Amino acid sequence: MERSHGTSTMAVFFGALIILSGCWSSASALKLKAVKFTYYMHDDFVLPDVTAVKVTGPNRTLGSAATFGDITVFDSVLKETASNDSAQIGYSSGQFSALKESVENFIILVQDITFPGYSGTISCSARFNFSAPSWELGVSSGTGSFRGARGYLTASVAVPDPAGLVLKYEANLIIPQL
Repeated sequence: MERSHGTSTMAVFFGALIILSGCWSSASALKLKAVKFTYYMHDDFVLPDVTAVKVTGPNRTLGSAATFGDITVFDSVLKETASNDSAQIGYSSGQFSALKESVENFIILVQDITFPGYSGTISCSARFNFSAPSWELGVSSGTGSFRGARGYLTASVAVPDPAGLVLKYEANLIIPQL
């Protein structure tokens, strides 16, 4: 009996399907871990320990009202609690830009976090409104213990102070277990 071209094609197709199904089951066996934790970012607007600086915009004074195009760069301390005396667990570095709507901002940041069981960075971005009770930042990646992280942070103002600001972050992450 002579094989037709269609039979050979079907054999190749089924062979590839069997091979791919074996690969797919290995990939689909990846375990994911939900991780939730809370921490606080401490900003200081007063010399000598300034952690945020407005670097461009029509009015470059940090305490002034934000106007479209203002860009502020920050390198702030992360702590376990809202208290200045609490343990430092990392840094939050990035920039935020004032948008056309006077209360809207765009932020992009990387947080370097170390606490029991975890050590690494998470990268985030969002459009947010400081006058809202809370806002979310999308987590797009991570390194170290947070490698492959996805999820979101919920941020809110914990301590409003003209000399410095304390933001509360509630992390809700999904981390692949490699």
